[in-house]
Amino acid sequence: KGSVLPKGGDIVKGVIDWDRRYSLMKNHTATHVINGAARQVLGQHVWQFGTQKGVDSSRLDITHYRRLTLEEVHKIETLANQAISRHIPVETSWMPRNKAEKLYGFRLYQGGAVPGKEIRVVKIGEWDVEACAGTHVKNTDELGFIKIVHSERVQDGVERLVYSVGIPALKTVQEKEKILFKLSQTLNAPIEKLDKTAEKLVRELKETLAEKRKLIKEIAIKESATVGAKPEAEAVREINGIKLVMRDFKENIDVDRMVQTANETIKRDKATVTIFYGTDGKTARIMVMAGEKAIKKGVNAGEIAEEAAKILGGGGGGRPNFAQGGGTITEKLPEAVEKAEKILKKQLETRAKD
Repeated sequence: KGSVLPKGGDIVKGVIDWDRRYSLMKNHTATHVINGAARQVLGQHVWQFGTQKGVDSSRLDITHYRRLTLEEVHKIETLANQAISRHIPVETSWMPRNKAEKLYGFRLYQGGAVPGKEIRVVKIGEWDVEACAGTHVKNTDELGFIKIVHSERVQDGVERLVYSVGIPALKTVQEKEKILFKLSQTLNAPIEKLDKTAEKLVRELKETLAEKRKLIKEIAIKESATVGAKPEAEAVREINGIKLVMRDFKENIDVDRMVQTANETIKRDKATVTIFYGTDGKTARIMVMAGEKAIKKGVNAGEIAEEAAKILGGGGGGRPNFAQGGGTITEKLPEAVEKAEKILKKQLETRAKD
């Protein structure tokens, strides 16, 4: 324990973390293999833009003029694994720069410019050749297995391939298999039919939501027609020529329902402002909508909702014609509603003075 600084002439022995180093060697060689596979699939215009090698996963950025398709990624992955099965020797040698460039051309410099009159060349059969000073395995069969986890566009003209090698690659596949198995159990469908089952569920969900929206609209039309008929749940009054409709939706704070009801109410009279609110016991919500004529008289729904939501311990805001907010201090909902009405009156009075 502790540390001792060596003196001049001391012999120092270094110890490598071999497991980590070997993983990095495999990931580095895999970078060359995937790069070579990408050129075969996409074309010779592909160039290595950047890399990062890790123990469990690595990434390779390549130049390409469009997004990679899943089919192209699979082709690159398949070719890379074929290189493993062919047991291709990974050869390293030092040679004069001029000779190397004459033999292999400037594709040597996939990883960037290399200084010196002599360069170290890493050659994987006819698969890939680069000037490289990194550590590598002796044969592609040492890689075992390559799995490209995903691809993404990192900037214009650059695609990123994220991949794992060996046991980490196997673990990646096994984790995805666990997810598929869980989905299979949840949806009560065999794995090979999960896509069709999911499509059916999404289709049925869309149909259900469409039916829900239709019912909500029908309810909203009926509710808007009863403005003023529910004194225990709402208040209707006139302020400076603007009709204010305030309604307590109690625990039924479904946003779609509140919005549709407000829309239908304002359709009947453009000089209307609705302040709808309610709480389910955990969250309090307040929603404000203003008709065109009300906005011309100075009403700003965004300001009303924002200030009212602060009292509820949350946030809110929106446009002059529509805004909403909420918070978790549900017991202060009456105070927030009162604040909303006061701001509305102030807005109308200010414009009236102007």
